[in-house]
Amino acid sequence: MEKRAGIQAFEKFKHINTINALSGGDVTKWDLILNTPYERVLTKLLLNKTEADYQRKYTEMLQASKS
Repeated sequence: MEKRAGIQAFEKFKHINTINALSGGDVTKWDLILNTPYERVLTKLLLNKTEADYQRKYTEMLQASKS
């Protein structure tokens, strides 16, 4: 579905996509993100992924229980 919607258009921005997401879309915070220690950024990215995986699974379970 993401491919059909055109997700590949963001590939040209490479790591800026991640910086933008971590800054909440606030360009004035990009330097802050870029100057944050790698370990902290990686931990935040892993936390975001864990939260997204949990939310996806929880939503799927809710939908399955309604069927």
